[in-house]
Amino acid sequence: MRAGAGEAWARLVEAERRRAPLWAPVLVALGVWIYFALAAEPSNWLVALAVAGPAAALPLALAGRAPPALALAAALVAAGFASSALRSQVVAAPVLSAPIDATLQGRVIEVARSRADRRRVTLADLVVYGLPPEQTPATARITLLEGDFARPVRLGERIEVFARLGPPLGPVEPGGFDFRRHAWFEGLGAIGFARGPLVGANAETAGTAEADEGTITRLSAWLEQTRGAMTEGILEALPGREGAFAAAILTGVRSEVRRDELQDLRDSNLAHLLAISGLHMGLLAGLAFAAARLAIAAAPGLAVRIPAKKAAAGAALAAALAYLVLSGASVATQRAFAMAAAALIAVMIDRPAISMRALAAAALAILLVRPESLMGAGFQMSFAATLALVAIYEGVREGGWLRLDRGSERRVWPRRLALWGAGLLLTSLVAGMATAPFAAASFNRLTTWGLPANLAAAPVMAFWVAPFGALSAVLAPFGLQSLALVPMGWGIGFILDVAAWAAGMPGAVRPVPEAPAGAMGLVAFGGLWLAIWRTPLRWAGAVAACAGLALWTFGATRPEALVAPDGVAIGVMGDLGRAVDRARGAGYVIETWLANDGDAADQAEAAVRPGVDRAAKQASAELSNGWRLVLLEGLVRPDRMAAACVPRTVLVAPAARQPGVGPCLSFDRAALDRLGALSVTPEGDTVRIRGALTDAIDRPWGAVGR
Repeated sequence: MRAGAGEAWARLVEAERRRAPLWAPVLVALGVWIYFALAAEPSNWLVALAVAGPAAALPLALAGRAPPALALAAALVAAGFASSALRSQVVAAPVLSAPIDATLQGRVIEVARSRADRRRVTLADLVVYGLPPEQTPATARITLLEGDFARPVRLGERIEVFARLGPPLGPVEPGGFDFRRHAWFEGLGAIGFARGPLVGANAETAGTAEADEGTITRLSAWLEQTRGAMTEGILEALPGREGAFAAAILTGVRSEVRRDELQDLRDSNLAHLLAISGLHMGLLAGLAFAAARLAIAAAPGLAVRIPAKKAAAGAALAAALAYLVLSGASVATQRAFAMAAAALIAVMIDRPAISMRALAAAALAILLVRPESLMGAGFQMSFAATLALVAIYEGVREGGWLRLDRGSERRVWPRRLALWGAGLLLTSLVAGMATAPFAAASFNRLTTWGLPANLAAAPVMAFWVAPFGALSAVLAPFGLQSLALVPMGWGIGFILDVAAWAAGMPGAVRPVPEAPAGAMGLVAFGGLWLAIWRTPLRWAGAVAACAGLALWTFGATRPEALVAPDGVAIGVMGDLGRAVDRARGAGYVIETWLANDGDAADQAEAAVRPGVDRAAKQASAELSNGWRLVLLEGLVRPDRMAAACVPRTVLVAPAARQPGVGPCLSFDRAALDRLGALSVTPEGDTVRIRGALTDAIDRPWGAVGR
């Protein structure tokens, strides 16, 4: 009996042997994750050693002196680790070390809207008056004054503004999203808000800056100006909400999309239709492929001389590349292009376009070139959806569900329609289920009506909006884009109406608490195991994924007390949820705390909950073990500081004239600058305090200003 079980096991392992290479990007991703999980930046010699060890083992493996699978796996992990370390050094650029007030001038490379619904611009090729060039950031992001909506801001133009600038902000709580890391890899060295109106760039300074620009910078400026002109043409031909949506999916400019409509798209799980991602790139490439094949077939002499399918794939690849460039080449669009390119190149070399190998090749390319993508929700959700769909497609294809019975058209067409409808339902269901855990982990929310909303809107996007959008790009050089944009707007209006309907349904959004450490790792590993393997061994992945979800459901814990990074707000968990000390101010910080708690309350509701004693210039709360958290606002004289610094007290005084002296645990401005946001967790008769900035104090993005 044991022999029989052993033989069965051996057959299963042998059957999966051909699928083993599909784990290559997973191993590279493991190396990337190890790099970002480190508390300190690895030295160059350590990186070299990490690469040299596995590299030296590969020849031994080929000679039969070391396990080849183990040596190759170690080499792939080392490749992910080394690519991350190298990428961190390549993108290094100046970052402001402290807040300053300055006039700056730069070229507009992005226009968006802030949380306060104000226009926000990202500037490159900066000149900051009073700041030496070697200390000037590569890019800066500025939120403009409310009145500057009246002045048009064009991509590619140079503008000048007086602003309050500072370094990118750290996490709003320990273990939270670190915007500094994101900014480091984006080359964003300063953020801030305007303190004066937007004006045209000083001609003399602008001329000097433009004279210093290289060929690549000038080409980039021309492309941005072209995008800006295309956006203006779209908005002129299709004004209103439909034009704003069309501009977002055609040129990547989302600044005209109203905040309430964007929120509806998010709450209905239709926001992916607005972002230029795999869906749009795939639709464009598919339309270009079909159009090229039809054009070749229409020329009989040409169809005989060239391989039509391969030529059409080449044309589609060129169209996808043009879309990448003209839409702004965002990280999400680069990722979508890599996936589309892998599929089209597979067609050109006579391989299946939709396959796990093509997906693995795209993932490897992205992880080695932009390893930081692994840490973003976009990468995780895109590849989760694509991996699940390819796995389902493989199963359907192997099961023969796509074959049509021979017979009359009367019998075949109903089956085709049924297959199309079933495929649409299955695609929306599988993609939604695959991305739901990652969306919930990143955004602390689940959308209840996402499936019906996608079933209604996705076909309109694929078969109406996208084709007319592609046609508008073809007609634009002749000034005839409105012929395609107007009908395109009809479809967009329907999509926005669906989003508003789904977002307005009762219980449209369910809050989700922050996932505990390890939960998402189990879910991701289980999903990979389930999708990559084909034999019954795969079902072990379902067990791992369910274990991760169970850990998330029953093991999620949150800090009892939190202190804002600048010490201006506190929040303490109680029976009704987290209570905060203020109804206004520190809105982003408090809203993030509540979202991470899985709490649907807003700041105003949290501010009237019991648990925090609110008084003039002071707030305090008692923790579960009897300790007190006290926040002193405004300038604090030494006598007031001494009176508040009593035993079993955590004292926060961001504007204290001098540190607290006494039996309390005190945190003044210097301590908060060093530690960042604080979490306070009771442990027996004492408390454990953790600072958000200590997790990355020795990383390139965490050492700024120290």
